Amino acid sequence: MAKFSKRILLFLAASLGMAPAALAQQDTALYHLQGVEIFGKPAEVFAAGSRVSTLDSSYLQTYTSRSLAEALQARTPIYFKTYGASGISSASFRGTSAGHTAVLWNGLNITLPSLGQSDFATLPLSSVGEVAMQHGAAGATYGSGAIGGAILLNSPTYGRQGFRGDLQQEVGSFGRYFSNAAASYSNEKLAVGISGNWQLAPNRFPYRDYATFGAPERKQEHAEVQQHGFAQDLVWHLSPKSKLSLHSWYTSTDREVQPALGAAYTNAQQLDKNLRLMAGYDYSSRWGQTSIKTAWFSDYLKYTDDNNYSVTDIQTYQVQAEQTYTYGKRWSLRGGVNLQHFTGDVEGYGGGVTEDRAAAFALFRFDPTEALELSLNMRQAFIKNYNPAPTPTVGANWKLASGQNHHLYLKGNVSGSYRVPTLNERFWQPGGNSNLKPEQGWNYESGLRHVYTLGSLLVESEATAYYMLVDNWVQWVPTPEGFWTPHNLQKVRSQGLELSSQASRQLGDLKLTATAGYTYTSTEQVKAYEGTEELDRQLAYVPLHKATFFTDAAFRTWSLSGNLSYNGLRYTNGNNTNFLPSFTLVGFALNKQFLLGQQKLIASARVDNATNTDYKTMQNLPMPGRQYALSLRFIIP
Repeated sequence: MAKFSKRILLFLAASLGMAPAALAQQDTALYHLQGVEIFGKPAEVFAAGSRVSTLDSSYLQTYTSRSLAEALQARTPIYFKTYGASGISSASFRGTSAGHTAVLWNGLNITLPSLGQSDFATLPLSSVGEVAMQHGAAGATYGSGAIGGAILLNSPTYGRQGFRGDLQQEVGSFGRYFSNAAASYSNEKLAVGISGNWQLAPNRFPYRDYATFGAPERKQEHAEVQQHGFAQDLVWHLSPKSKLSLHSWYTSTDREVQPALGAAYTNAQQLDKNLRLMAGYDYSSRWGQTSIKTAWFSDYLKYTDDNNYSVTDIQTYQVQAEQTYTYGKRWSLRGGVNLQHFTGDVEGYGGGVTEDRAAAFALFRFDPTEALELSLNMRQAFIKNYNPAPTPTVGANWKLASGQNHHLYLKGNVSGSYRVPTLNERFWQPGGNSNLKPEQGWNYESGLRHVYTLGSLLVESEATAYYMLVDNWVQWVPTPEGFWTPHNLQKVRSQGLELSSQASRQLGDLKLTATAGYTYTSTEQVKAYEGTEELDRQLAYVPLHKATFFTDAAFRTWSLSGNLSYNGLRYTNGNNTNFLPSFTLVGFALNKQFLLGQQKLIASARVDNATNTDYKTMQNLPMPGRQYALSLRFIIP
């Protein structure tokens, strides 16, 4: 233990002993911190050479009633495996598995320690204020699990002073109801907000039963979802140099597990309860910005069917301390430490388990000239018996050419990543494997970004090529005794191309925005340490092609948005003999705003899967066809 603590202290001392500073892109927003200038979006400051994107705020406002999974599936390159209309929804970022995407809330990781992944179907958009994505490996910045990418969620901000209220009611197809209420108040010293949501989705939609001769049409049964939750935020400026913040987020999702076609009905139910509490303190001084966050997360999952009963109850205690020092417009350094303590009361483990994790990190940003931005990041994690190798990141953005209307940037990075084996992988009985090694990944990427402006016309285009190797990939395999166990079975290569282009223009009262994106993702096993070698074949449930197109138009009190998402063929087994066909989903939303004195009433009509496409994201689990929704939203003031 003494050696363990000494390694932490030495690394932390090295991190905090260096002086820092930061400057980012010249063509993005400007942020102020006690007289120090930091350019760029917060997620981009220490991510030079990486692809970082965000969900548009107007889209988040329009689709408040949807889950994070539905939003990211419609407007990002990430593919989501959704286990039917009521099942869990997991991410496949750059062809990696569900456990290879880190999810952070206000800077702290909220991924379930038991499963090592997040169920995006339990994360409602109405409870978050900003959604950003860092594509590719980001282990140095975000820690365990950030192999394929990271999803960054932040609480709402309350910039407008005074009181604000928001009431929304939505009704939709197949018996769906959604209600949301929010209120906030802010002044120069204090900002406080609270919101609550409730949803009922019986999901009694018609489908074709292809497991029965003649494929008769049936109505889906046993796929109901009930969800409710609340979020609370408080930011108190104690002085011009310090502030205290308190955040809470609770969701309860009670759902009937949709049975697969042809499978026996077992009355399966799943209940998820997730409570997240966080407190933060920020202080500015001549030594820079000090930030301390402490959190407690409670994740409860109960699964029952006619033959099984399983309860998972995990408590996570987390502390993160950071010191950021910025010098002028040239460089910035952030050093910090993250501590986690897990306690698990899981029937499947045969008793309670505990685990401590620690990580020390240093993030460095240096801009030697206005045309060149560099970042160098490093993280070392400490977990008893599972210490992964240090994970560095080296990245650069270079303004290659600049003209009157054009700016061309060359970017690239090399980054390491890791994933520590989950509690289930090590402690589940029978089958847990305490001899697992951490997964280790390396990501190499390069790309071009072009910005064109002409009057009110703005066109931003980006192309990124990447190559990734993940070693000691964990896979669950059956045993002769009849149960499953995880092993470090293979090395996996993921390589691909990400293309995107967005154009926006203001024509008087009319504002138009259109975005197109395409991803090519080739993910294959290149080496097998045990079992069958299925080399040079696409991994199951990873589409080779995905494309998105969406547009938004706003004219005075009217707005119209459209979404198109194409998802290519996906194999359902390792030898690529069975597959699910490609599918395209189309959706539209029309909003009309009415002014009632100082208040606003927004009426919305939305159609999802407008072409009534018959599709599946997982084998033998039908998804809903065309769906309609009507919504009224009252905003004060």
